[in-house]
Amino acid sequence: MNRANSPFSLRLSHALAALGLLALSACGGGGGDGPTGSTPTPPSQTVVISGRITFDRIPFKSTGVGLDPSQPVELPARGIIVEALSASSTLASTTTDTAGNYSLSVPASTQVKIRAKAQMTKTGTAPTWDFKVLNNTNSDALYALDGSFADSGTAASTRNLRAASGWNGTTYVDANRSAAPFAILDTAYKAQQLVLTAVPTTVFPALSLFWSSKNTSSDSFCPDTGNILTSVYFGFNAGETDDCTPKQPGVDGIYILGDFASGAGDTDEFDQHVIAHEFGHYLEDKFSRTDSIGGNHSIGDLLDLRVAFGEGWGDAFSGMALNDPVYKDSQNGIAGQTGFNLDADNGVQKGSYSEASVFQFLWDVFDDGTESGDTVSLNFTPIWNVFIGTEKTTSALTSIYSFSSALIANNEASATGIRALLNREQVFGTDAFAGGETNFAGKTTPPNTLDPLYTTITLGGSVQVCGTRDFGTNNKLGNRRFLRLDLATSRSLQITATGLATGTPAADPDIGLWGRGYIARSEAEGVTEIFNTAVLSAGTYIIEVGEFSHIDPSDVPNSSRRGDTCMTVSVSGS
Repeated sequence: MNRANSPFSLRLSHALAALGLLALSACGGGGGDGPTGSTPTPPSQTVVISGRITFDRIPFKSTGVGLDPSQPVELPARGIIVEALSASSTLASTTTDTAGNYSLSVPASTQVKIRAKAQMTKTGTAPTWDFKVLNNTNSDALYALDGSFADSGTAASTRNLRAASGWNGTTYVDANRSAAPFAILDTAYKAQQLVLTAVPTTVFPALSLFWSSKNTSSDSFCPDTGNILTSVYFGFNAGETDDCTPKQPGVDGIYILGDFASGAGDTDEFDQHVIAHEFGHYLEDKFSRTDSIGGNHSIGDLLDLRVAFGEGWGDAFSGMALNDPVYKDSQNGIAGQTGFNLDADNGVQKGSYSEASVFQFLWDVFDDGTESGDTVSLNFTPIWNVFIGTEKTTSALTSIYSFSSALIANNEASATGIRALLNREQVFGTDAFAGGETNFAGKTTPPNTLDPLYTTITLGGSVQVCGTRDFGTNNKLGNRRFLRLDLATSRSLQITATGLATGTPAADPDIGLWGRGYIARSEAEGVTEIFNTAVLSAGTYIIEVGEFSHIDPSDVPNSSRRGDTCMTVSVSGS
């Protein structure tokens, strides 16, 4: 696509570029095309310009699948920044109310235009936030909806702005997709409001939401070109980069698909559950903790317990934020649809390794508790209290075990009902470390067993654990095994993992170390992996071991990947 046809370029001026803003096509405003014939007036002579900022949301079809662009719903743009601009300066600024209304006092008889920014900002007394929608394919410019310049006159006047979807009856006109940033921001608004029901004085760390009509599914992450993998939240660690050439420091935020691609692409700006799911990951990163290793997943997969909880949390949070348990994700441009029901049995294998078990458990804890087998109705606050409390500080890996055990401890009156919900999902472990668990997806035959999920190892001791690729690779159940080590005093460690010498290809163990979050990893090649740690303080640590061909699906051809691989792990210290 050439630059002349790039998103929103039709109204991009040198002045806007200097401000780091993208101007979107707007409805309403009236008046001429520029500030001509202005008559200076004394500063004391002012008038009020008021109005309403709205955007068009394309809903899902009431029957059939996909989005229904023929039935756009006009909705208020709530809590966004609205400015009155002269040719050279910002004259006044305010935020819209919950109905999208604004009111600004400006100089009389002055050429003025109204700008609505795709930004929600509140500073000063808590709660505070700063959420904004940026174009990652145009230097992270902020989206804005502009009216036309018109004389402010000598009396109060009304100027409304309405952001349109850009649908022309057949396809999207990219330059007119002005509703997208405001629809995205509105979903963030809903998610924010849910959190505020639990803690009204929440201070939200700044959040950037990146959207472009060029954002497409990809195998690498280069947001400058629109390659964003999928709609995803990224919280980068220091030193981590994207995949652009040259590589650049990663920028935290939610990246959202927008490429229609003549009906073959995937647009997520109107997929509220998708955006709220990623907002849930932002909350994990900024308020709680997640030990999830990420990667591809679906509700039918048998996942690493950390991934299952992280993705199940995102799914459940989206339903809570939208007060809608039916998760919908448009596909194939806007004509297709996938999804699931948070409040129903989705016919997949249950357990701590199931994303579906996690989201159904969390939803049932949250909802009104009126269905058969569900007597729990805690709503959001107790869930949030665990999320920002024990789940953040647990010595175990973050999972349904760490979360549910803390939820039970905090809500003793509902303990029986909570355990019943867990048992219904075939999650039987009774503490953060899955003590008493009996559901190991059938992998119970020694030595190639996943029982227990956490194997105890002592300083100076040695144990054998076996990894598997029976359920897939990279982030699936059994790709990595977990060992619990309790240190009574501070010391450095040498952790050694040795794989079986038989089989083709030769075993290649890798080691990771966790202690209330990720610490470090050792990934040398060879049958024996030796990991020398820094000095560790007293406490509980989790040693993660995995055979490399179970973890990296591109490492060797499928026919050459090792099957179940047992490894001997020992720990010494000084």
